[in-house]
Amino acid sequence: MKGHNKTLYTLFLCIYLIAVGVLCFLKPSSLPEVNIKTFLGLPLDKVLHFLMFTPFPILSSLVFINKNQKTGISLLILSILAAAGACISYGTELIQSEIGYRSYEIQDFYADLTGIATGSMISAIYLTYTKLKK
Repeated sequence: MKGHNKTLYTLFLCIYLIAVGVLCFLKPSSLPEVNIKTFLGLPLDKVLHFLMFTPFPILSSLVFINKNQKTGISLLILSILAAAGACISYGTELIQSEIGYRSYEIQDFYADLTGIATGSMISAIYLTYTKLKK
């Protein structure tokens, strides 16, 4: 059954990455018009960037971290996955700056990083808890 879980997690990660790519590179005119500009006082597009990148470290850790690894190794791998997420995020911003119908915004990158950090903390807590529980 464990192999099935890894396969399922890998499928979810692939679907997630495709969805992020679609959302990052769709023409803005293809997206639905939203009349709400802020959420809890924060710009809505930054909240959406945060939410879009929060799952990355969670899903990628389920795929790439083995439950039998030592906690330190797991946290090191999680750090590498978070850095990979940051590279993906920055790469999307760079590509957006070149495609003409999207724009580069460093604040989007910061919102993405905040989401990645939050997802990494959730993953680190989960990994540590499950290791301590053994």
